[in-house]
Amino acid sequence: MRFIFHSIIMVLLFLAASWIYQNAISEEDRYDIFDLLRRESVTAAIGVSEGPILAQAAKPTLRAKPLEVPSLGLLEQVNDALSNLTDAVVPSVVSIDTTKSVDVQRLVPNDPFGMFGYRRLNQRYESPGLGSGVIVSEEGHVVTNHHVVADVDAIQITHHDGTKYEAEWVGSDPGADIAVLKIKPSEGRPLPKFQPLAFGDSEKVRVGEMVLAVGNPFGLSETVTRGIISAKQRQLSDGANEYFQVDAVINPGNSGGPLINVRGEIIGINVAIFSGQQEVKVWQGIGLAIPSDEARAVFEAIVHGEPLIRGYLGLDLAEISRNYALALGLSSTRGALITNIAKGSPAETAGLKPGDVILKFDDKEVKTATDTLARIRLKKKSDTAGLEIVRKGQVMNIAVDVVAKSDTNSIKLKSDIAATGQTISSSLGLELRELTREERAALGLDAGSPAILITDVKKGSQAEKRFLPGDLIHRINRDPVSSVAEFYDLLGSLPHDRQSTMVLSRNGHRITAIMNP
Repeated sequence: MRFIFHSIIMVLLFLAASWIYQNAISEEDRYDIFDLLRRESVTAAIGVSEGPILAQAAKPTLRAKPLEVPSLGLLEQVNDALSNLTDAVVPSVVSIDTTKSVDVQRLVPNDPFGMFGYRRLNQRYESPGLGSGVIVSEEGHVVTNHHVVADVDAIQITHHDGTKYEAEWVGSDPGADIAVLKIKPSEGRPLPKFQPLAFGDSEKVRVGEMVLAVGNPFGLSETVTRGIISAKQRQLSDGANEYFQVDAVINPGNSGGPLINVRGEIIGINVAIFSGQQEVKVWQGIGLAIPSDEARAVFEAIVHGEPLIRGYLGLDLAEISRNYALALGLSSTRGALITNIAKGSPAETAGLKPGDVILKFDDKEVKTATDTLARIRLKKKSDTAGLEIVRKGQVMNIAVDVVAKSDTNSIKLKSDIAATGQTISSSLGLELRELTREERAALGLDAGSPAILITDVKKGSQAEKRFLPGDLIHRINRDPVSSVAEFYDLLGSLPHDRQSTMVLSRNGHRITAIMNP
């Protein structure tokens, strides 16, 4: 009963409040809840005497005309030209996806509470990578940055039309940060004739010249940005290459993509962004690109076997030990110690001697011997290198004329690694071949199981102590061995600072052989 009484009271109060509200505003011209309940229109409530306002208002007419801007036709031509240039360039730019196996050690308890100690558990996972590249030959050679493909296990290239191809690393110049890849044909599908881009002459590039940067930043394929050459001869470190500075947007994933001039030529390979604030990992207005002359020289040295011409002084350099620095009265170990001078070299002509310490190179402080050698190689023929040296406690300045010489030490080739692996295998005394289909069936191995056969072991060789004819080699350092070529590649690229392992099987029993550097 109390609930019913309270409900009646609430209803009466609501009706009273409504009556007061209605009488209080009845003379005012406004639209309220009672008008809404009576479904009256808004215009009627506002009190328009001659019909709704919208009915009387004239309908707007779109009479605006294009602005009469002087030389507008020229701007339209430039706009069309940029679009046509982009259409012509983009099909030659590819996306590069890489995977790299990473081994991680974890400590796993021997019991739920770890009371009986822990054991080490090795886990391997695939680390993905992303970059860009540019096709430079009809056969499918791709130029990119060395750091994009360094030490990766697999390379996949996505073409402009969406087709995916496996690619192999052909060679690199780590110092120049240039690598060359080759697109591989798929089984039963030959490669098409690719559309390459030509290298331009980076010596003729001018500051202020308009450029396009093409790549796949953050995995966004076929991204094109426009800018100008902001500066030339930029360096990230004392021993680094000289770069073009551009204001075209370059972000992670653009590495290895081309920098294009208005003629559609490659004048640079995008390599990095300059980050003034280290915590900011995106573009801040400064991008860097390797000049095309350097990239072309590396490509021709790798693919065509042409000599790579570098600056040469005829110096052998070494790092400065702490004791040597104390003996010379140097305040630090910074610098480069001259250990030998080639006869008839520019260094000998200039009067340099073994035992001299190089403190400055072209008025820039020398940090290490490695940096000094890198600076020498970057010099061009007929350049002059200004050296500040210390000889028997006396500081001297010497100018050395640079000459050009073939550099056989900078290029790193897959063929060299394979040849090294074959040499190592021969020196060990091993002879190898792939298994036939019948042999795999007899051994219970499917087509995808990694294995090659040792056919012979030379008498008196190192291999005779560990291997027997008929042994199967399955892995080297967890990397599968499915062919003799893969075995040579892996053997030639073994680390020189730690032991490696080779996994074999003999009569169905697994064997692990330890290989010292």
